[in-house]
Amino acid sequence: MKVKNIIFAIIILLQFTYVNVKAEDVKNIEDEELPATDPFAGSATVTASIVETDSSAGDIMNNMRLIATVSGAHKKIAVLAMPDGRATKYEENEFIFENLIIVEINNDYIVVSPNEGEEHEVYLTGQIKPREGN
Repeated sequence: MKVKNIIFAIIILLQFTYVNVKAEDVKNIEDEELPATDPFAGSATVTASIVETDSSAGDIMNNMRLIATVSGAHKKIAVLAMPDGRATKYEENEFIFENLIIVEINNDYIVVSPNEGEEHEVYLTGQIKPREGN
């Protein structure tokens, strides 16, 4: 019985010694130089894109930009970014401002109507173009 207790005590002491050695190693870590490139960036590259819009359609959104669309079971919501950085949400048939209404919300674009019988498609990419059939 004493032999078992002695072996058990030695094992416990060795574990504490092992933990203390590891703790000492952690305290003595020197600052490593960081890599010049971000290893988590992946292989994606950022490119600038030029979005062509119809000159008459370019100013209908008053510098607001479509940043998201959400489709639920009962509602569809469009999220628009204001020029000052604020984001606001709108539903179908809701006025963005006094003369611009959201007619339809799809997965990657919304349809807005600045005037009766005139409709424009506003895409998530920033492209604005007159809707076909107008």
